[in-house]
Amino acid sequence: MAEHSGSVAFFDIGNTLASVRVSADGTDIESLIAYPDIPPILSALHEKGVRLGILSDRGTIPEERVNAALDRAGLLEKFDQQLVLYGPKNSTLLFEQAAAAAQNAAAQNAGARHRPRLLFVGEDATERSFARLADFLVAPHPSLALTVLGRLAPLRYLRIRVPPAGASGTDWRSLLREQPLVPLYGAVRRAAPPSVEVYAVADAATALKLDDLGFPVDRLGVEDEPLTTDLYLLRDDRQNDSGFGSPAGNAFDLFSDDGSARRVLASSPEGLFVAIPAGRSVESYHFSGARHGHNLKLQATPALLDGRADGAAPSAATPTVAPHDADTLAALDPRLTLAERNLVTENITAQRMSREVERYTGVRPASDTVTIRSRHIHHPDNASAVRTLLADVTSAGSGLLTVRAHQFVHEGRSYDNVEATLAGSGLDGVVLVTAHMDSTGARQPGYRAQVDPAPGADDDGSGVAGVLCAVRAMSALTAEVGVARREIRFVFFNAEEHGLVGSHAYARDQAQLGTDIVAVLQMDMIGYDVLQPREFELHAGFTPSASVQARSVQLAKLIAATASQVAPSLPAPQMYPGSTAGGDPAEERSDHYSFQLHGYRACLVSEDFFIGPGSSAPNPEPNPNYHLPADRTINADYARDIARAVTAAAWISATR
Repeated sequence: MAEHSGSVAFFDIGNTLASVRVSADGTDIESLIAYPDIPPILSALHEKGVRLGILSDRGTIPEERVNAALDRAGLLEKFDQQLVLYGPKNSTLLFEQAAAAAQNAAAQNAGARHRPRLLFVGEDATERSFARLADFLVAPHPSLALTVLGRLAPLRYLRIRVPPAGASGTDWRSLLREQPLVPLYGAVRRAAPPSVEVYAVADAATALKLDDLGFPVDRLGVEDEPLTTDLYLLRDDRQNDSGFGSPAGNAFDLFSDDGSARRVLASSPEGLFVAIPAGRSVESYHFSGARHGHNLKLQATPALLDGRADGAAPSAATPTVAPHDADTLAALDPRLTLAERNLVTENITAQRMSREVERYTGVRPASDTVTIRSRHIHHPDNASAVRTLLADVTSAGSGLLTVRAHQFVHEGRSYDNVEATLAGSGLDGVVLVTAHMDSTGARQPGYRAQVDPAPGADDDGSGVAGVLCAVRAMSALTAEVGVARREIRFVFFNAEEHGLVGSHAYARDQAQLGTDIVAVLQMDMIGYDVLQPREFELHAGFTPSASVQARSVQLAKLIAATASQVAPSLPAPQMYPGSTAGGDPAEERSDHYSFQLHGYRACLVSEDFFIGPGSSAPNPEPNPNYHLPADRTINADYARDIARAVTAAAWISATR
């Protein structure tokens, strides 16, 4: 008899089995592509006697269309049709229905009367918590399904330290890849001696194997904590500013009074590692003095071990992503023709930038029937903003764009990134122009995300307006100058304020599918500028990989070269990392990081928000209304100029 013949494993679809894109009207799946590691995992389960099912929320998509998409992807045949159920997983109901279906199927096939052992595999902690209430075993990632079914030892969060002898080489990655673990985050410190730490989920037995291999392993939290929590990195900027010996940090104030001190699993130079349980939002922990990108949701990141995150060659089992060496962009002629300059400046104006910001902040209606007061993911207007963006990019693209929603799940809810694709004429590689679409007002005392306004004009309505104007400009360039040689995508990421959630889901999808992304140009807060002289920033730093950073720096230099042509009133940008000592204070703090983490060249463009670069740099000019309901206006002339520079650089990247 097979080892697990009495077991049934149910899988979620999106972000667990496959990358999914939905049509703009939400009625069909336009693309469903299985992740490359999924077929062998399903085969291994089948060989052990595990029956396979699906539990997924199809939303407004008809069941037959979901099944057709699974069939095209070669997945449907791997699942027992009696065990494919669709519905919301925001209660125990669907799991109870699945349990009944599994028992009926077992009785029909083998006459068994007892309930089979049931497993739910999904990457959302809230959905896993409902499965647990329905007496399911749960696994946070498909690669841990057999581990959980085997029940050899409970799952733990682990901090795996790479010894100095291994930190200078690459053998440690192959050793970790051989173990049944899911990497979540890597901390690389270049100071002598160099050190590497990997945060991961694995069972306690695997931790013992790592001990034997010579990895110092810290067991974090309690047994089985990864089953119903998400791990976050919360950066305490106030403590970093005050320095060693000062009690000015946030940890005691935020985690002692409500008895949640147990949720803080570890601290490090990067910040606090906090396990947030299902049903509780990271929104509850908005640190005083926090700067941009103060939290990071730690999600399954295979790239940490396949080598792309630090410039090493991917493993043989991983789709190869062509990295394009650092000289690729350096060799491009950054000069725009007169026609190109005119089309960029004519289609990206202060008036249009201001109008788009007003539409997405509630100053004026977004349409005849929609007014957007907040884009916070807990506010109902977030969904209205998604629908409005889908309509806007469709209209602005003049029929040239393929517009889709890229779905992911966070805190038990389904959210969408918005993607619009302008086809290229055959040259390899994809260029991304991006911003995040969500907002927050969480720095306001007593802020209620579900009802209070969060206009987010600067953060990041300014970036949203910049991408929308880039759509118009590049559609006009396509119509009048010619089709770009590379594909161009315009992507609006959701749930950035909750730890880069949407961009991580998107970037991980692209890396696992082997997409050759040549450049990512992220606009995040490009609208606040009051004091003279003008300043703006380009962030390309990425400590884990000198090669990823070098490629990202070349992209930053290209933006600087195009800025002088389409926005001559902008000064030379502040470049991070700069020529003097010091890192990039925006590293890991905006959506560009999600792509660097997967080996892609990416650059963040922002207003003068961060200190530096270097000790002689002028003082920064941070927006005093950051993360407040008072973030309602932008300097449209300033934002226009930055959007022009980014658009021009993206066009050069896609056409030369």
